[in-house]
This record gives sequence, structure tokens and C-alpha cells, in this order.
Amino acid sequence: MFKYDDFSAWADSVFKNEFPDDTVAICFNLYQESEQDTYSVQIVGARVFDEEDWACDETFSSENNLYIWKEKGGWEKALKAAKKNVEKYVNEGANSETLKAYDGVGIGFVDGDIEIIYRREE
Repeated sequence: MFKYDDFSAWADSVFKNEFPDDTVAICFNLYQESEQDTYSVQIVGARVFDEEDWACDETFSSENNLYIWKEKGGWEKALKAAKKNVEKYVNEGANSETLKAYDGVGIGFVDGDIEIIYRREE
């Protein structure tokens, strides 16, 4: 089960790092781990932000520092749980202002589509 308090503490630890100046967007990459019903989140910074596969142009990655959780019900349920908690973090977390200073924040499985959680107004 995806636990917001554990996730936010993990995300806070990642955001203690300085991201490179050319970072314009943040993506929460999701992975389905080899162990059944196990998923993980990785945070990456990206140098571009558009409607395509922008998160591949990385400036920063939490690499093997992942938030890992168990979720029964398949990848769709895991995505829904992760998205709900990341949205809460973007709106209420300790790094909300930091995240909202970027052009955009997204979430998605690394082999799938990216859903935009936040887009900065110009």
C-alpha cells in the first residue's frame, strides 16, 4: 500500500539535493518491479518540457534511491495510487513551492505515457 507519509519523507530527502540549473521539469517515473505486486517511484529532472517524451532528457535522477510499495490489482491501480499521492505532495508537500517553480510535473511508467500533474501558468 502506498503510504503518503513514507513517500513524502522519501521525496523530501531527494529534494534536499540541488538540481542542475537547466532542469525545467520534474517527472515521477514509475516501475513495476520483478517481485509480484511491487512498484517503485524514481524522481528525475528534465531539461525539456513538452507533450512528448520529455522526461528522457534527464538532468538529475534519484537513480536507485526509490520509493517502493506493494499494490495488488495491477499497474492501473498502482498508477492511480501513486498519482493521487504525488498530486498531494505537489500541492501540500514540503517542496510544493519548489515543484511549482518548474514548468511542469508529470508521472508515468517509464515505458508508458506521462500524465501531467502540474503545469506552470505563464
